[in-house]
Amino acid sequence: MSKIVLQKRLPMGFLAAWIMVITTIQWITLDMYLPALPVLVREFNVSEGMLNISLNAGIVAAAVGTIVGGTLSDRYGRKPVVIWGMILGIAGNLFCAFAGGIFVLCVMRALSGFGAGVVETVVAAILKDSFEGRKFQRNMTILQAVAAVGPIFAPALGALVINVSSWRFVFVFLAAATLVTLIPMLIYTETLPVENRFSNNFREVVREAGTIARTPAFSLFLGIAALLTIPIWAYISVSSYIFIDDFGMSNTAYGIYYAIGTTFSVAAPFVYLALSARMRNRPIVTLSIALMMIGGIAILTGGRFHPVLLLLCTVLIYLAEGIIRPLSLVILLEEYSYVAGSASALIQFVVNIVGAVGTALATIGWASRIQGVGIITAGCAAVCVLFWIIICRKGYLKKRL
Repeated sequence: MSKIVLQKRLPMGFLAAWIMVITTIQWITLDMYLPALPVLVREFNVSEGMLNISLNAGIVAAAVGTIVGGTLSDRYGRKPVVIWGMILGIAGNLFCAFAGGIFVLCVMRALSGFGAGVVETVVAAILKDSFEGRKFQRNMTILQAVAAVGPIFAPALGALVINVSSWRFVFVFLAAATLVTLIPMLIYTETLPVENRFSNNFREVVREAGTIARTPAFSLFLGIAALLTIPIWAYISVSSYIFIDDFGMSNTAYGIYYAIGTTFSVAAPFVYLALSARMRNRPIVTLSIALMMIGGIAILTGGRFHPVLLLLCTVLIYLAEGIIRPLSLVILLEEYSYVAGSASALIQFVVNIVGAVGTALATIGWASRIQGVGIITAGCAAVCVLFWIIICRKGYLKKRL
């Protein structure tokens, strides 16, 4: 087990809090401009599907950034990689603010997303470097809870900015927020000593990550966590169209409904923490899958009748994803702690990639957007049931579960 590295200039409590703020800002980067989508459809004169490319560009680039950032941090250390990730995020958001068309917006969203992916995965590895045992579990759970604060407040904050200024200032705000979180990095003590880094070249580091990815226990359990993320991204990608266009709500009302629903993403990791103190992880995983299945069926049967009903249905999928999120990170990072950077990178990469899958699936021409989200949710839960049966029968991750 790697030795825990203490900070020389930063209190350990501040380090944990700082990591949580950084993660929140990176998640805000991905969806703060959601309320602007209907505006941009008209301003850029493009279809909803074309505009969603900008959302997918950020998600896919973030996934690539996690792989690059995690593996590079195992080779060169956490500090320089985080700094460069933040610089790329700042640059990408500033260029988005001056985008004159869909092409520039997509490319710059990809750049800012890449930077966000680098930062997300490396700060998770820093948390693993700095804490262990129950402290790590608690901090990782809190990290996943506060990370959800970004998606909760981002659309409401974005709607406010758009109402008082314009969609362009959304990206100026994101660049400024990232710059502020960069400042403490200047006095941060590197948590991955030279003697604990991979001495191999980048290609060999990537090969090691591939070896981990091919491990059945890792890939199947990560598959469950990833599949339970798809419905969330499917819902996020079309939520503004559902509430604003289909239900006829204002931007402000949409932001409020969105915030109320995703508040459960903050509560869910704490539900996991409470459950983990009373039971093993196996029934908690079963509970998450069951909640997702029930949520999908509920959306299909009642979500289309009223926005409040849809809100209640999405609470179930937010709870399911919010419980499995910290649980999967704790289990997999503890199981593969000797390569925390690469393991964190793989987890974040897969979750972000399936996020892009979720946004793509949600816009393929369903009879209704709500029906599409319901089918996607129930289908993902069904595949999770299959994966979970295999894991249980084969005895994978038996000590952790």
